[in-house]
Amino acid sequence: MPERKRHPGRMGVHRADPNTLQNIPLPIYPRSLGNFLVPGDYVELVPAGTKNFVQFFWCVDGEGEFELEGTPVTVRAGDCFYHLPMEPHVHRAHSNLWEYRWVAFDGPFAREFMLSYQYPRAAFHAGACPHELFLELETWMREMSPYSWRQMVAIICALLARAGGRNDDTTREGRVVNEAIRVCRERFSDPDLNVNRLADELAMDRSTLRRIFKQKMCMTPSDYLAKLRIQHALSLLEQTRLPLAEVADRSGFSDVSYFCRVIRRAVGVSPGSFRAH
Repeated sequence: MPERKRHPGRMGVHRADPNTLQNIPLPIYPRSLGNFLVPGDYVELVPAGTKNFVQFFWCVDGEGEFELEGTPVTVRAGDCFYHLPMEPHVHRAHSNLWEYRWVAFDGPFAREFMLSYQYPRAAFHAGACPHELFLELETWMREMSPYSWRQMVAIICALLARAGGRNDDTTREGRVVNEAIRVCRERFSDPDLNVNRLADELAMDRSTLRRIFKQKMCMTPSDYLAKLRIQHALSLLEQTRLPLAEVADRSGFSDVSYFCRVIRRAVGVSPGSFRAH
């Protein structure tokens, strides 16, 4: 890939009428996106009540800051931050060159859509900027077909998903979680596999494994293992006529009665009723 040129500049693309929503039913409406590379004396001051859309930023390189309720927040390469509709925008470059990409979207559900991800209001680290997603978004923005608007919503979702972290985390904690996931997925049908056995195989303390796993996966290793077993059991109930005892055994449950209680708690009906309906 050729080296990207780094001359100060502001490049962006907007929908043809930024102040009018498309006549297509969508949860959010892509409005604009851009790639800014600004010098060290750059300052952006936009008063509250001016921008009636969500704007999501991904810092590419350099260092800058934005203000959150009047408090300066530093952002560096790999950090993300966002502004909600009608919030003031106060941006300042700290380094000689500060580069960031951004995407804006609006619509009646835009604020709730952004907040539903529950990302921190302050800057949070998300890793290298996914330039390919921003470039793909720009391509679809220029097409303006009904399909392209739906596709742009999907890409914005992909961007926000990427901001939450990827499965290829190469940190020590990321490697531990990925290895725990691998063991659970390969051996969930073994009823003897539990968090204690998992910690032993990973040669680490049980509480440490639980803390790291929950931080990365938003659930404990035990919860993850249980979900894998339930997921597999429901697929067998739906797609086969295997006896309940065999479904339980193949899904990592050594006791049929316990298996039935777990399925009832998960879906609200017994395994037999789930299969029948």
